[in-house]
Amino acid sequence: MKFIRLATIAALSTTILAGGATSAFAEEDGPKGQEVRTVGTDGEIKFTAPTDEDGELEVIPPLPGPDVDIDPEVPGTTGPLSIVKAATMNFGSQVISNQDQTYNMVAEMQQLAGTQGDNNKVPYVSFAQVQDLRGTNVGWDLQVSLSDFTSTTQNSVLTGAEIEFVSPRIQYEGNTAANAPTAHASGLKLLPNGAARPVMTAGTGKGAGASSVIWGNQADLDAQFANDDIDVVENNAIRLSIPGSTTKDATTYKSTLNWTLTTIPDADGPEAGEPDTPSTPEAPGDNT
Repeated sequence: MKFIRLATIAALSTTILAGGATSAFAEEDGPKGQEVRTVGTDGEIKFTAPTDEDGELEVIPPLPGPDVDIDPEVPGTTGPLSIVKAATMNFGSQVISNQDQTYNMVAEMQQLAGTQGDNNKVPYVSFAQVQDLRGTNVGWDLQVSLSDFTSTTQNSVLTGAEIEFVSPRIQYEGNTAANAPTAHASGLKLLPNGAARPVMTAGTGKGAGASSVIWGNQADLDAQFANDDIDVVENNAIRLSIPGSTTKDATTYKSTLNWTLTTIPDADGPEAGEPDTPSTPEAPGDNT
């Protein structure tokens, strides 16, 4: 599929170059007794926003880190404005405590490129990635909200639980650093059933291409993974806090993270400032 698209572009460029000659000549000084003439021709290429027919988007793994293959969060995600990756959160198995506790997230595992099987998965930083291929530079905003942690047992809600994101960083795949979006401030907290909170925002003129907000230190994850004395690799950039006063049953509590991508209207954008509709298929939230 990629090869066909690249070949089509190359053919388009060749046709234009061959057919756009201009009959303007200019004489220049050359070697003694030699006359030199030059001809100027036009080169042109036109870009359009991708549609569903242009194929699925691919996640671009942030670097530095191992060479991994990461599937889109929602299979079949297409352009032109999409969430291709979001963080899935698991805080492991913990002993019931009457003291206030904070638990690090269990590091997400990703498949080493060109391999199969869980034995070839490695810990990887958590991240959310937006791909903006609209070509309009009108901006966007990625937000996340959290539902209650619930179970089907007697004490069915983890009252007072909250998730905190610390030390985020942005990786922007474009070659113009000034066009990168911005990340949330360190210490962002999500409260169950609270308002959605922005985690990555691209103002007008920013965010074209692929952008990731990243939580975690890959070198730290690699070191834990290499340590035979560590059974569970933890990502301390995403934390779950639960009060000691919250009654907890011996069961699994689950929550849903809803990631929402919205456009930022701009007077210079298409349709006289009307926002585009993100094309990522609606997906169920990620279970934590």
